[in-house]
Amino acid sequence: MTVKELIKHLETHNPEDVIAYDLWSVDDVIGGGHDYPEVTQEQAEEVLGRMERYKDCTIGMNWDVMNYHLDEVMSEATQLNPCQTERRC
Repeated sequence: MTVKELIKHLETHNPEDVIAYDLWSVDDVIGGGHDYPEVTQEQAEEVLGRMERYKDCTIGMNWDVMNYHLDEVMSEATQLNPCQTERRC
């Protein structure tokens, strides 16, 4: 979801309504204290998209959820390009 999409969604609510909202950004994914030194903007956006698409209200959005999706995205990237993790290429 983009900020523009969020604003459009929020405009459907009464501005006086009390809400709770969890906001994650590309910077959170890129600098999130994980084992991947080179997360790209595109990969971070994919992680955020998956966090939004597969969110579970029981678990919520947290660092473990972000790291799970990041692991999946990075695993898929290395399957597409094994040279990213293997020095022999």
